[in-house]
Amino acid sequence: MYINMLKLISPFFLLLFLLSGCASGGKGEALLSAGALEPPAVEPVFADTGAEPEAVPGPVSGPTVLPTLIAESFGFTSTLYIDNKLKLSCGDYNPSSRACGGGSERAFFSIAASGAAAAPGINFLIRGGDYREVLHVSTSGSADAYLGYSAYPGEVVTLVGVDSWDGAEEYGPIWLDQVSYVLVNEIDVRGSIGFGRLLNSHYNIISSSSFHESKIWNNGRGSSKRGGLYVAFSHYNRILNNRFYKGTDSLAIIHSNHNLVEGNRMDLAGHDLWNIKCGSYNVIRNNQFSNKNQKLGSVFDCESSTLAWHGNGEFAQRKAVLNSTQYNLIEGNIFRDSVRYYSTSGGNGIQYAGQNGIIRGNLFYRVNAGLAMASYRDEATYNYGNRIYNNTFHNNWCTAVAIGKPINKMADNQYKNNILWDNQGLSQEQCYDSSAKQILLLSRLKSGDRFINNNIASRAGEDVLGLWGNPEAYTIKGFENNLGAISFSENLAEDPLFVDEYGNDYRLHSASPMVDSGAFLSTVTSASGSGTTLQLADVNSFYDGFAIPGEVGDRVQIEGRSATAVIIHINHKRKMIILDKALTWKQGDGIALSYKGSKPDIGAFELGQ
Repeated sequence: MYINMLKLISPFFLLLFLLSGCASGGKGEALLSAGALEPPAVEPVFADTGAEPEAVPGPVSGPTVLPTLIAESFGFTSTLYIDNKLKLSCGDYNPSSRACGGGSERAFFSIAASGAAAAPGINFLIRGGDYREVLHVSTSGSADAYLGYSAYPGEVVTLVGVDSWDGAEEYGPIWLDQVSYVLVNEIDVRGSIGFGRLLNSHYNIISSSSFHESKIWNNGRGSSKRGGLYVAFSHYNRILNNRFYKGTDSLAIIHSNHNLVEGNRMDLAGHDLWNIKCGSYNVIRNNQFSNKNQKLGSVFDCESSTLAWHGNGEFAQRKAVLNSTQYNLIEGNIFRDSVRYYSTSGGNGIQYAGQNGIIRGNLFYRVNAGLAMASYRDEATYNYGNRIYNNTFHNNWCTAVAIGKPINKMADNQYKNNILWDNQGLSQEQCYDSSAKQILLLSRLKSGDRFINNNIASRAGEDVLGLWGNPEAYTIKGFENNLGAISFSENLAEDPLFVDEYGNDYRLHSASPMVDSGAFLSTVTSASGSGTTLQLADVNSFYDGFAIPGEVGDRVQIEGRSATAVIIHINHKRKMIILDKALTWKQGDGIALSYKGSKPDIGAFELGQ
């Protein structure tokens, strides 16, 4: 999994998501019919039971391909212009002079004036300038002919100091209002109540835009949902290569499935930078997150108060939707620089209470707790079946992983091939003690968490585990003997030998003991043979693309063999994967994402990839 920078390859700065350079890439599914407004068929909801941020540190990985921008992919048939330097709309616009007369193009003097011309296949190029009006889109494109709104190449378009009104309430100036197949590209937002909304809107793309300082940011104390980009009841959307700065819940994905968030940078927010609530099959990949005001990401179910607010109430619900945040993928992200906090409920890299999710290939450093496996009523009572592997946790203020008290269901959370190295430790009063706890439990109750083949170590000594409110620290063996609340097997305790630990380059040195020391993610239970269908002991570690347009599943490799294949479908009930080409195996062989050497490595980066 790699962290990478934006790459643009089209003069129009438009995009179709191509393959990502991680272990996953692109597979499509039939799209909605043109202009459809109802949500597409998705998996059923599960049963209800101030200053600019500092520069990003230097590169921490090799290069990969980010989402790229290709105009030809959108089926645009006509280009129209929006230019607020005009006093009237005209049909003889000259793009060179930005004036009516002497040209042959159709242009509109405002965004609002262009509304009647919106249709599938129309690409509006907006000329540079400050626009004090809302981009309210109420017309859909179609699967083969998007409706586009893009900044004119090389010019800056800003929606500034303006809010949308829905009923008696105000929101951000980008408003996708029950539409599908709309592209919003390189549109900046500043000085508004928030950034925008997508409600009952599907297969849309928001890319390469900048969202800057909500009016309710309030120096990080604001927490209103209106202060960010709010996505509700909206599926198969892509949020790519954007910049978020000083929002409140800067990106919220609520009751929405199959969305992709990739290549974005988010800094400073009241409450969260981003969250997923009662949404499934979403992907958060290759983003950079920092928030010295609070925590970075959150994944939860929806308590009733969350569902009572959905953009002035049209979609509001009163009953909690629980056990419903399943099969989300969080991979290849940088989580860094949160606030120091006195407990594990703030300043976390991820505050997590989802089900059957994958958290892999991420970096966590200088945050409060890297990963807080949360539990509290009502939105965080189901936290099970998750696979947390090949992440790197280093120099976090409190602890690498914090595990809450089981409530309704906390079971079968598996941690494998992670590096938990030299995190600073946590006391009950504040996050400044030197006990160097790498794992912290908030309860003596058994949680079903299993740590398998991780590197759990500290320069301060072998006492790397702790219990909240208990001043004593434990070795792994002592912890199991005295508490037994979680289980450990085949874990290491070594200096991982990063390329540059103090420069945040967490690639492995060639002499690192992490190289070829990882465990396989599962084993093959099918009888020895070859083919494209395999049954595994556990399929929860793998990803099949979630039917998101442009995505493909994991590239996997069988123990002792060099051939690889891509997962095109996972049947979780039958513990079965289907591949794009045949592989050969013996029953009991290990299976992992593609790797170099004799076995996978431990940590976020595979040496040589």
